[in-house]
Amino acid sequence: MTPANPVSGICRWFMAVWLTLPVTGFADELIGKNGERFIGKVIEETSETVVFESETVGRQVIPRSRISELKRTPAVTSTATNLPSVVESAGASSATNKLWQPPGVGKDGFDWLELKSSEWLKGHLRYVQNKKVDFESDKLEDLSLEFKDIRQLYSSKPMFTKFEGRDQLFGSVALSNDVVEVLGPEQIQLPRDQLTGITPGGKREINLWSGKANIGLNFQSGNTKQTTMNASAELARRTPATQLLLNYLGNYGEVEGTENANNHRVNLSYDIRLNRDWFVRPLQAEYYRDQLANISHRGTVGVGVGYYIFDQDDLEWKVAAGPGYQYTRFATVGPNESNHASTAAAMFQTRFKADITKRLTFIQDFTGTLTGEEAGLYSHHLVSTVEFEIKRHLDLDVSFVWDYIQNPQAEADRTVPQHSDLRFTLGLGVRF
Repeated sequence: MTPANPVSGICRWFMAVWLTLPVTGFADELIGKNGERFIGKVIEETSETVVFESETVGRQVIPRSRISELKRTPAVTSTATNLPSVVESAGASSATNKLWQPPGVGKDGFDWLELKSSEWLKGHLRYVQNKKVDFESDKLEDLSLEFKDIRQLYSSKPMFTKFEGRDQLFGSVALSNDVVEVLGPEQIQLPRDQLTGITPGGKREINLWSGKANIGLNFQSGNTKQTTMNASAELARRTPATQLLLNYLGNYGEVEGTENANNHRVNLSYDIRLNRDWFVRPLQAEYYRDQLANISHRGTVGVGVGYYIFDQDDLEWKVAAGPGYQYTRFATVGPNESNHASTAAAMFQTRFKADITKRLTFIQDFTGTLTGEEAGLYSHHLVSTVEFEIKRHLDLDVSFVWDYIQNPQAEADRTVPQHSDLRFTLGLGVRF
């Protein structure tokens, strides 16, 4: 007699327990008159609108005039006695989803993409870069999606496409079954995991740009009058192999009519991707102003080389370093002291970004600079942000900012500014 296999016995016991548990689910289907398709749940209905929630694109309020078809699938509760029929029904539904395709694909002048949830979106592809897909939907406007959530993608017009280790290609793009096909002067098919980026071609320069603006305000009156304002903005231009970033961060504070914060920082960087891991930075520049830290103006420029430690769908960590030059003009100085400092510099920069959930992201940017002693010897700027997506274009950001100077320049009255400036900020951000 063959001895009983303890592993198979445990598996049979687990399956027996699992089969006695209720199985529930839903998959309502909404098809718009423009051909877009959404899979999810009908939340609320009126005579004029339908509130529909999709796991991928969130909750939407859709006028009935824009709905072509609405299919409701009731929740199913099953036990071991009826489970086979549920499995068969689910299999049939999956097969149907796999075969369904909007009639306008490749014919209506729009780009189309299918999500892994079997939803189809119609609109204009703005870019694919750094595992992110920026898509302007005909119905939902701007969407930022994970590349891993895309099952199929079809462009209506030629686009610039970059694969690892290859020159940039130009042609219509079709992504399906983990294969990317570029139809240009020659037809090329390459694995999806070799794709570096896609950006539209032609004269639509605006499609290469995206951005975000964030502002936080706090007013207090009564026994203490206090005003606090912080603002930040980011503007980016992306192509399959390059990225231009322009950032601004500013803070202003006033207590009983006296300033206790007034600083502004602008950063510019331009990166050229060499392959999956390495990039060069032919330009990195920063302008900083903080009168309370005795810095009237400070400018830093440099070049560098960078490396991606992680470059995954939900995790990015890159580092860069290189030589530079820094010029600082101080607000006030003592007698017989120079009001400026000019020195060579060495810069180090790192950016870490991790998606905690679909709507919650942690981002940390750090820039450290080594200079001559007359310019402070060492300084750094660190920003740690938790970003919560309220809606598609609206975020709630909570940030911790740490600015540090090792040897701050004494003012004319010999007062030495603090080494560290620490701030917590809370603000609403709008993406565009």
